[in-house]
Amino acid sequence: MYHEGTREIHTLMMGFLGFCHEKLFVQMRKNQTCCQQMSKNQFKIINLLFRYDGLTATEIGRRLDIEKGSLTTMIDQLEAMDMIVRRADPDDRRRVILSLSKSGMAHMEKTMEVYAALLGDLFKDVPPQEMDRFLENLRYVVDFTKRL
Repeated sequence: MYHEGTREIHTLMMGFLGFCHEKLFVQMRKNQTCCQQMSKNQFKIINLLFRYDGLTATEIGRRLDIEKGSLTTMIDQLEAMDMIVRRADPDDRRRVILSLSKSGMAHMEKTMEVYAALLGDLFKDVPPQEMDRFLENLRYVVDFTKRL
């Protein structure tokens, strides 16, 4: 087991999450007038469903650290906003699969355009070589974390 550096890993991860939140997610929410009707967690849910289509509420709750009772309410509200749809799992009728609706998908496609523009502005002065290195390292971190 690796003990040395675990404090530094924690510090770096929390710092990275804080910077992502401050420099990207807060700015994104400020620029998205259409998302003002959604809570932060609702916005996280539709982002997660955009990335991983067809998740159960349990999987969403685990990935976003949201309690089941709160999650059910948010899912009901997102369904009422026509952002998500529920469907029965064909392999297990007890399970409900959540996906983006057509309007939820259209919303997220527009959101991704705004994200891309925001990131373009954020990284506009970064030299291409540094950008390539950042992407390579970020891909490694994501891949490494998946394997834990």
